[in-house]
Amino acid sequence: MDSPFTFSREVINESFIGRKDELSWLASNLSNKENTVLIAPAGYGKKSLVRSAFIQAAKQTELKWCTCHLFNVRDAYSFYTRLAHELFSAACATGDEWIAMAEQLLPLTRPHIEINERNPNAPLQIIFNKQRLLEFADEILQLPEKIAALQNTSLIVWINDFQEIARFENTVAFQKRLVAQWKQQRNASYLLCGSKINAMRNLFSEKQVFHKFGEQIPIEPIDEKALTDYIVKAFSKSGRVISKEFAEMICRTTCCYPFYAQQFAHLCWLNTKGFVIDSMIDSAAEDLLNYNDHLFRLLADDLSDSQINYLHAVIDGIDRFSSAGVITHYQLHSSANITRVRGALEKKEIITFFRNKPHFINPVFEYWLRKRYFENG
Repeated sequence: MDSPFTFSREVINESFIGRKDELSWLASNLSNKENTVLIAPAGYGKKSLVRSAFIQAAKQTELKWCTCHLFNVRDAYSFYTRLAHELFSAACATGDEWIAMAEQLLPLTRPHIEINERNPNAPLQIIFNKQRLLEFADEILQLPEKIAALQNTSLIVWINDFQEIARFENTVAFQKRLVAQWKQQRNASYLLCGSKINAMRNLFSEKQVFHKFGEQIPIEPIDEKALTDYIVKAFSKSGRVISKEFAEMICRTTCCYPFYAQQFAHLCWLNTKGFVIDSMIDSAAEDLLNYNDHLFRLLADDLSDSQINYLHAVIDGIDRFSSAGVITHYQLHSSANITRVRGALEKKEIITFFRNKPHFINPVFEYWLRKRYFENG
């Protein structure tokens, strides 16, 4: 029997848990061609939310969408090429359509459409002269609006890992170019998503180029009751039983973080053919740490002594680091060093600040540090 818990891919329909308000909000924005920003760490359910919102929005409005991933895009040329390729893939069905659209909509950049004659199923490629593309890049940025008008539809451009544009050379000028072209479009709208929450928040913060470009929909942890009920019902449907108390323990250990909650529940499910008991929960908790141990070791190995000491203080409940006692006890050296450490941990996307208090972005990394790193240190 297959596990009822999914944590390695997005989910829709009955497997989509909670977040009814966010779903309705996002679906409304998509239907109304509103630019939208989603910020949440990897594994938090952004893709599941977006897929479900697309399905809901498409029931009310005729929509077409293009998905563009930037996780391995490091410069403006690669960005423009990737965006053009994904737009053509979304808008055209055949090589002839690619060629016709390129001739009609890209007269200045003049790309070459590469078709593999020996393998008709091979993906098509759009190839640009780099110098010409960078000179006439506005033509690429206008492409979503032109495609929407040409096909008499609304086009949503869904860009994942949008925070990567902050790493581009001359990023401010690049961002201004994007905003200048995108803000005036009426038939194309943009859904900008990012998993590095500190980098994304900085991109859309006050005085930054993308400030107020789109409406930011906050993505909160999944409601504990909804997640608890889902876990209990999923066990029951597969002929196994977990108590409400154990399901709540799964939710609280993972802070209702979707990826880890589903993974923890899956491990509990594997440990029983009938009723879940205490020893099975304990075993699944160890398995959860074991499955993620290699990644967390790499994260910890990349931290300086001061950064590790700062995280130890956070785990101990310290949120005011300026006192001499805290600086001495945790070997943080000075207030200036604390500021540097805080900035480095934010840049590494390990902590974030809410109401000026530090919080771990990944609750299971915090759990691993607590149980394996500091407890045995």
